[in-house]
Amino acid sequence: MKYLPDTNIFIRALFGFNKEEVFLNKAFSKNEVAISVVVIGEFYAKSDTKEAETFERLVAVAPILGIDLITARVAADYRKQSLKQSRVQLLDCFLAAQAKLNHLILVTGNKSDFPMKDINVKKV
Repeated sequence: MKYLPDTNIFIRALFGFNKEEVFLNKAFSKNEVAISVVVIGEFYAKSDTKEAETFERLVAVAPILGIDLITARVAADYRKQSLKQSRVQLLDCFLAAQAKLNHLILVTGNKSDFPMKDINVKKV
């Protein structure tokens, strides 16, 4: 595994945004993608049946990252830090914690959601 895509990468790829689609196709072909349970929940909450079926095919072939006690604690620390500055959303903190603990590059369309200095964030 190398990459942990944010929900917006999957959504934009599904709607035909070329950069995101090319990135995911390449990363999946090399087995370099893990998917967070946070992203799965966010995607399904915003998708219709057809979109969910398409996403399910990706979920079926990628490692899924869950949330354990250590991940929750790291996410909580990120959230506490952000309350002093930019108010990062808790779900983004969970995603950042998973990227940190699994040594993955967090791929997003919005780097400002991830101001953490100890993770590698890539904008597509």
